[in-house]
Amino acid sequence: MPWLRSRARVVDRPDLYPQLHAQAVALITAGIQTYQAFRPELHLDDSDPYAYFNNPLSYSTLTCSNRTADCAGYRARAGKPIAYNENLGMMQGLAELALAANSNIYRASADATPERLALATEEGPLVVARNLAWRVSNLRPQTLPDLTPYYQWDSEWDEIGEVEDTSHANFELVCLAVILDDQIRLNALLAAAGRPERIPLNPSMFVRFANTFLRKIWFYTNDLSHTIDGKNVGEGNDGCTAGFIPLAQFDPWVWTRARDTAININNRGIALWVDSHGALLRYRKYNSMKYLTDFAGQNWLITPAALAVGQTPPTDIREQKWLLVLSGVVIANVKGDETGNWNPLTVSFIPDMAGADDPASTSGPLNWAISQYNIPKPPGSAGTDYLIRFALDEWSPYVSLGSVYDQGQSINAGFAVNDWRPNSFDTGTDVVTSQPVNNIFTGVNVDLAVSDSDAWLYRLSYNITLLGKIVFIAPPVIF
Repeated sequence: MPWLRSRARVVDRPDLYPQLHAQAVALITAGIQTYQAFRPELHLDDSDPYAYFNNPLSYSTLTCSNRTADCAGYRARAGKPIAYNENLGMMQGLAELALAANSNIYRASADATPERLALATEEGPLVVARNLAWRVSNLRPQTLPDLTPYYQWDSEWDEIGEVEDTSHANFELVCLAVILDDQIRLNALLAAAGRPERIPLNPSMFVRFANTFLRKIWFYTNDLSHTIDGKNVGEGNDGCTAGFIPLAQFDPWVWTRARDTAININNRGIALWVDSHGALLRYRKYNSMKYLTDFAGQNWLITPAALAVGQTPPTDIREQKWLLVLSGVVIANVKGDETGNWNPLTVSFIPDMAGADDPASTSGPLNWAISQYNIPKPPGSAGTDYLIRFALDEWSPYVSLGSVYDQGQSINAGFAVNDWRPNSFDTGTDVVTSQPVNNIFTGVNVDLAVSDSDAWLYRLSYNITLLGKIVFIAPPVIF
């Protein structure tokens, strides 16, 4: 059901595509009917924390006019789970289907029967969460001699030791990238249905996936290994980079290595496939900066800003200015250069401001202030109909070394925080006043450097003081 991805352009921004509403409803209904057709092969049992699709039992009597070896394989796997990559393909479709069916457009349509809504918006997210738990159970955390964490995993649940090949791992990560994008809203659907399950994805997992690509799959000749354990280099997998490229969100080198592999013309010709080209364009902003998303601890203080003598107080709570202080520790995991020279790198991070646009979230200082001071929210749901942001008048960030480590003998080891500054401010449109909003805080950029090949800068400490307003802006238009 990859075509459901296009529903985001219609049901998420219904004002932009009114002429396509009927087609979107029809596609969503077709997606639910497709799920119903495969549902007899679904393993979903309240006594089992895992869910997955099986091969049909009818495969046990399958006969083929040719390719008898494949036919025997299908017969042997009758009633057993389909491969991990095949299951994840179904999960990507279910994730997109759940969010599409939960849209106002679909819920208001005649197609949205209680049975269809329950299947798509309640059972669908549950299946995705349990299937991801099943998939994660097979990931094997590994560590390189220099302490770099990475993953190994198999292709089939019952074939231990059959290490996944790069092409299928590429497809798995394509699916995981989509589910990661949808994670917050899927968790909100699970919470609304009273389910305890959540989508079991986190930044640390994707850092390990990135390291698997950079340290095991990719080779300095811009070739990819045939399997994810680094074996059989140069066997025609060089076009299989689209699923790995989203990992540039967690390590910018992934984007660079994937690009160099795709345009490697050494004896083979260009392997820039359409999906890889599209992924390189979509994630190109991550090619020069590492985005830090894992925090060891976060603290905050928010209070109404005091007025000067004679200053007129605001008449609307939305015009209130706030003093916001953010402090904590963020995980950097920046390693020194293999040559032993200084390894400069810019990293960017933003502490939790308002629950990462999760409509069910109550975390972050902005959500706390909204609740504490009864600030009225716009109609609709956060993350879909509006975003909660902080528009700045003044700012004063500070970032310093948190923890460092040098594994072996120190050879010109060094650690530096050379500079810090706000990330480029965002702009938007206030959904309440329809007026433009400027200077929207998007985090802090830090210029780091590490020297010595086995040296690590593990953590950064920060203290960020901000003065500004809480604003509700329209989500950006996705084309």
